[in-house]
Amino acid sequence: MRALVTGAGGFAGRHLVTHLTDEGDEVLTTDRSSGGPDLRDAGDLTNLLVDLKPEVVYHLAGQSDIALSWESPQETIRSNGEGTFNLLNSARVAGVDRVVIVTSSDVYGIVSSDELP
Repeated sequence: MRALVTGAGGFAGRHLVTHLTDEGDEVLTTDRSSGGPDLRDAGDLTNLLVDLKPEVVYHLAGQSDIALSWESPQETIRSNGEGTFNLLNSARVAGVDRVVIVTSSDVYGIVSSDELP
């Protein structure tokens, strides 16, 4: 399978790339530190997906530092919210049928053990 991994340079991204490669998938990667497209730039993102033609996108890119999210909430919303929206819309335009969005448990906040299912 031809897979694109966004945020491939991060902790989880690196492990996912290794796993997909071991499974025999053709793995394409993008990461902010390697000069990949800014997810906030819808045009560049659409062009990337049209050019690469992945069958699936694993979306791991985003601002993940909780402290920084409180220090720069607007930038976090732009990176994570707008960036994810742009990715989903670009996938639609490019004809990518599957997008897997990866996140962390921190999106749920602090949950006590009695609140767990």
